[in-house]
Amino acid sequence: MTIWDETADSTKELVFTALDYALENAQLSDQPFTPFSFARKEDGTATLTRFAVAPGTDVPETLEAARDHLATAEPGTTAITLAYDGYTTYEGERTEAVFIEAHQLDLDRALVLAQRYLRTDGEVQPLGNPMLQAEVDPLVARVGEQE
Repeated sequence: MTIWDETADSTKELVFTALDYALENAQLSDQPFTPFSFARKEDGTATLTRFAVAPGTDVPETLEAARDHLATAEPGTTAITLAYDGYTTYEGERTEAVFIEAHQLDLDRALVLAQRYLRTDGEVQPLGNPMLQAEVDPLVARVGEQE
């Protein structure tokens, strides 16, 4: 059994919302898009946070800052995703891909999903289905105190 099997349908829905939005963002420019996250609350609402890239900052530094920010979740948060642009290799072929890290807060680990894509005539075309890349440490280390 994989982490995907343990993930609630509501979290899977959040993952696919983030995936769709990431593909839309990838189409806007040949450059990597600004990483973003969605945080889902108990009532089903979700908030979007973008992690702006400062001039001279590379993607790994931005992702590290995003993960630091996401390590403490607001009370009532049930799941968090982090989306970013990058590359993956599948069957020996390196392609662009969007990545979604997702952490359902009642699970002890997070998942990483990748959707490969090609750029053709200014359009982003997904390649195949999203792939479970890895199970990783949780994005959220603790839930903050309510003010």
